[in-house]
Amino acid sequence: MSLGDLLGDLVGKLRPNSPKMTALKAPSKQGTPGSFEGTDYDLENEDDLTLDHNAQEWKKTPKLETDEQRAIVTFVRNAFEEAYRARQEMELEWALATAFFEGRQWMRIASQTRNLISLQNNTELNRYITVQKMRPLIDGVVGKLTQVSPDAYAIPLSDTPRDQDASDEANIICNHFNRKFKRETQLKERVRWACVCGTSYLKVYWDAKGVQTVPFFDPMTGEIQGYQQMSIGDVREEILPAFDVFVDPTAKRDEDIRYMIHASVRPLSWFVDNYGNNGKRVTADAISGANGSYVDAYLEGGNGSGNGWVPASSARLNQIESRRRAAIVYEYWEKPNEQYPEGRYIVSTNTCLLYAGDWLYEKKDEFPFIPLRWQPRSGTTYGYSLGFDLCPLQQTYNRIYSRMQEQFENQKDYVMVQKLSGIGADAFNNQSDGVDDSSRIYRKIYYNQASQPPMIQRAPGIGQDLYPMLQMLEKDMMDIAGLHDVSQGMAQAGTPAESVRLLQRADNTQHSYIRADIEISNAKIKEWEVALTAQFGVAPFVGQMDERRSPADELRTGVISFDHIREGGQYRIEYVPGSAQEDSPDQKLQKLMAFRQMGLFGDPADPSTNMLVIKMLKLPETSMIMEHLQQQEQKMQEMQAFAMEQAQAQQQPPPSNFDPQAEEMRTQLDITKIQAQQGAKLEADIQKMRERSKLLQENDAAKSMVSISQKSIEKNIFPETEQKTGNK
Repeated sequence: MSLGDLLGDLVGKLRPNSPKMTALKAPSKQGTPGSFEGTDYDLENEDDLTLDHNAQEWKKTPKLETDEQRAIVTFVRNAFEEAYRARQEMELEWALATAFFEGRQWMRIASQTRNLISLQNNTELNRYITVQKMRPLIDGVVGKLTQVSPDAYAIPLSDTPRDQDASDEANIICNHFNRKFKRETQLKERVRWACVCGTSYLKVYWDAKGVQTVPFFDPMTGEIQGYQQMSIGDVREEILPAFDVFVDPTAKRDEDIRYMIHASVRPLSWFVDNYGNNGKRVTADAISGANGSYVDAYLEGGNGSGNGWVPASSARLNQIESRRRAAIVYEYWEKPNEQYPEGRYIVSTNTCLLYAGDWLYEKKDEFPFIPLRWQPRSGTTYGYSLGFDLCPLQQTYNRIYSRMQEQFENQKDYVMVQKLSGIGADAFNNQSDGVDDSSRIYRKIYYNQASQPPMIQRAPGIGQDLYPMLQMLEKDMMDIAGLHDVSQGMAQAGTPAESVRLLQRADNTQHSYIRADIEISNAKIKEWEVALTAQFGVAPFVGQMDERRSPADELRTGVISFDHIREGGQYRIEYVPGSAQEDSPDQKLQKLMAFRQMGLFGDPADPSTNMLVIKMLKLPETSMIMEHLQQQEQKMQEMQAFAMEQAQAQQQPPPSNFDPQAEEMRTQLDITKIQAQQGAKLEADIQKMRERSKLLQENDAAKSMVSISQKSIEKNIFPETEQKTGNK
């Protein structure tokens, strides 16, 4: 532990009750859901433990509405009715597609009453077989479209430090909400609703009661002392099918929409929680739960009123008024215009006004409802429905299966027996021929002489022409959806890989519009998240941030602030075209390696360039590769520094000033060196002469010894000769 940590612990012990603080400023959030305070939540019946209560069940209720407030409620209701009537036929298509997707596929749209009616005979329900081919097909399309997450980034509008810091803060906020809302799962649900109903919306809004983790600071040292969960507000996102969003009926493009209405069924407790005392005046007028689904709302009787926002009849549902504990709420959003420069935002029910005021948010160029469409549709902002296009084929598929079952149940085997042969049909079931007759393969049949033996005629079975028709329907459904599963026979055996690749490319081309819409909507979602956080967010808060220092662990929890955005830092969020395209890992690798060789990331031989590529690849061995590249980069830097030193040494000019003392010392050293060399040489010569003299003396002595020895030997060999010579 460092000295600073020890001192910090000591100061903390000395000041256990020191004051703490969070953010210095909480922006105004007036009008947002959850920003209304309520009082006096006492009931007339104190023993009532339920959550949802009508207006007459409260002890104290707000005053009655004024004429102006009632006029606003009527205005919103009329705008809703106008928007509903303009899209009523499309809404029937969405309801039928939703019913088929849910598995209720024996339905059709009544031509006169314009609602959904059942095709089943209640006395023969077992004859109606449902083989769900539509839902797996749509789920396959959803999985194919969401395999790759689209990319969108905040980029600064200039090179100033403030704009760059603002773009960095925007990217941190976007990444935080990507992980908070589980963007991959969220996208799958959005695409599924877009395939079933043609259009889905993502509503991004500020919840004043949202809970966040807030750090506490020491006001003297500025250090973080702890964290706490606080209800300070947060961004919320809701996925809405096309049933819930009503647009201006005069608009043909998103840019032409003047107002939008979000209608939804909410329990009575929701109104009190979000709108305080005003929520007590809400009267229940809707049914929630299993009987309140979109499809059930369109199964209303023949009165022609079976739409999603008209309460179902009590006769069909066996409901009574006291069991209704929900109400329809309308949120009216109107863009700024000449008549209302600040726009309008109104929240009301069928009976009371909850809020009316200006547009809530500083971002006014778009509605906080981000659409996603399967295919564009002429004359309206709603899209075509893939589910509705598949309904006729799915219904035909079910009819064929039901026909096959009917044939199978009605057909029987026959026994051909000649008259007067004395054989009954039960003769084939005779088991009286022996004790082991029940285990025999063959049966004995007795027939009279001169008669024909009996014959069994089997039923013809299911018509063979039905099976090719089923395969044809499956192929047609895949053609419409743009999803050909080559592993299930949609490509013949032995089909070249290039042909399969071209087939899959054709499917991708068919999905080009919704892929582009996914990419564009992803950027719009990020724009709203950053805008709402910058306007209402209490900074700083704790969230998930990118960890740039550790490639092996890219995420970490950190304190997020957005001072530069609030100070006016300019940025924009751009989506990456084609980022939602389906690429295999090998294709991504080849693409990145091609960019590396082209030099788009820098010098291919530079270790820093390779480190960037490794980060983009996100390999499992990233940390090991990064360590190796860092070592290479360090060695290369050392080599470059050594080369620079050598070059500088070579470029230095020789010294021009003459130093007598240095020259004298150098000369003295040379003389001493020469004398030492001469002395060593002289000593070596003397030593050599001594050795040579010694060797000569030894040689002379050896020769003398040899001559003496020779004489003594001769004397010993020839003694007589010497004696004779001496006698003479």
